[in-house]
Amino acid sequence: MASADKSNPASPRPGGGLLRAASTVGGWTLSSRLLGFVRDVLLARVLGAGPLADAFFVAFRLPNFFRRMFAEGTLTVAMVPVLAEERKQGEDQARHYLDALASLLLAVLVAFTVLGMLLMPWLLLLFAPGFRHDPGRWHAALLLARWMFPYLLLISLTALAWGVLNAYRRFSLAAASPALLNIAIIFAAIVLAPGFSNPALAIAFGVLLGGALQLGIQLPALKRIGWTPRFAWHPRLPAIGRTLRLFGPAVLGVAAVQINILIGTILATLLPTGAVSYLYYADRIVQLPLALFGIAMGTALLPTLSDHAAHGRHEEARRDLRHGLAWMTWITLPAIVGAFWLAEPIIGVLFERGRFTHADTLATAHTLQAYAIGLLAFCWVRVLSAACYAEKDAKSPTRYAAIAVGINIVLAVLLMRPFGYVGLALATSLSAFANVTMLVLRVRRLHGTVFDAASLARIGRAVLASLAMLAAIVGLQHAWPFPTTDKWPQAAWLTAAIGGSMAVFFVGAWLLGERPSLGFRRPQKTREDTHAP
Repeated sequence: MASADKSNPASPRPGGGLLRAASTVGGWTLSSRLLGFVRDVLLARVLGAGPLADAFFVAFRLPNFFRRMFAEGTLTVAMVPVLAEERKQGEDQARHYLDALASLLLAVLVAFTVLGMLLMPWLLLLFAPGFRHDPGRWHAALLLARWMFPYLLLISLTALAWGVLNAYRRFSLAAASPALLNIAIIFAAIVLAPGFSNPALAIAFGVLLGGALQLGIQLPALKRIGWTPRFAWHPRLPAIGRTLRLFGPAVLGVAAVQINILIGTILATLLPTGAVSYLYYADRIVQLPLALFGIAMGTALLPTLSDHAAHGRHEEARRDLRHGLAWMTWITLPAIVGAFWLAEPIIGVLFERGRFTHADTLATAHTLQAYAIGLLAFCWVRVLSAACYAEKDAKSPTRYAAIAVGINIVLAVLLMRPFGYVGLALATSLSAFANVTMLVLRVRRLHGTVFDAASLARIGRAVLASLAMLAAIVGLQHAWPFPTTDKWPQAAWLTAAIGGSMAVFFVGAWLLGERPSLGFRRPQKTREDTHAP
């Protein structure tokens, strides 16, 4: 049997590079998300928060829901541990496995995409039952959903490429390529939309263009790691069977947050016009810290922990998990304070223009505050689920996610009556905490205590620094109230509030004894490392 470290120079370096990998993912994700904000500003300007926007966001959520359920997160957590095992047998066997997996995925995606387009009225009835009694929103959503559903095929194949690149420690392209979707939608909003009587249809074409660009840019990167995808029909390959056994339970486990958000969207279609849009815009804001911290750390941890498990390095796995959770918690806490306390200025500066009114700003800000309550839980779910999947335990996250989804449904039905769309967002946050509680108990059985004394001390310093940050924000609001007119003074105020409060947080943490190493040790170079590209 070939040694992974010797046979492949791109193999993981045990015990090191986790923070650097997470920072790489987070840095590229930040760039993409900033473009995403530009995209959403243009969408708010072109579509507003009315019936056309509701129809577009429901139609766009259809392919994205299935992508997140069956491809981007789920396929990755099922594939990466199996790929780590196959690479131990040699790169030729790993490539044979990837060819078989890609071929199976392509066949399933083509069939599912065609079937979905044919059955779109029934899918739309499931995802947006409230539209059935509103002919305008129903027909607009049906048209847009049929046009955008092939995006599922493009982005799912792209997600497979991302998973492979991440397994080979090539994080940058996978984290940066979503920017191409944002660029394509921005192009559609600026260039195409003015020439369409239905501007949402122009945006739909931009979505398809973005999917094609994201897939195309992966092929040279895959070739550089030694894999040029070829069609190879081997569905009975043992490695495919192991992947499917992980994939089935992983569907619900990884996608719990998305399922909960989808339930909120479905119920929102039963509320007055605008509810779907408020949930969408608020979710877009909360997705930024979730992607930067939770998804970035989960992405870096999965191949790292999978490699530790494959080589029996249990102590290294425990150390990296604890450090990853502590770092992620440390940086997420100030994001929660900012998202909750600055919700109205954030939404107003970003979206309040064109068809997006001040009333829409207030409604979306309240929704964002409800999502912000659960932000830490959303991040923890990603990381703790990755820890379970690395140990090939897919059943536990699945069971916990199913319970959390049930809790979300009950809470959503109870809370939407008194609080409307805000109640739906709050139900999503509370159910995430239930999911986290169960995952923590499971991970403790796998890895022992989730935090050691040093990690708890780090989180304690972050809590105190976040309180100082909150005091700075409140002081600024009293000394210099948020301007009610003109975008440039509002943008200047928000920049000062975010920049100043973050400075207070970092200085406060430093004064309390925090240091930037965050407990991650730099790995020792080995003979094999010196030959790595």
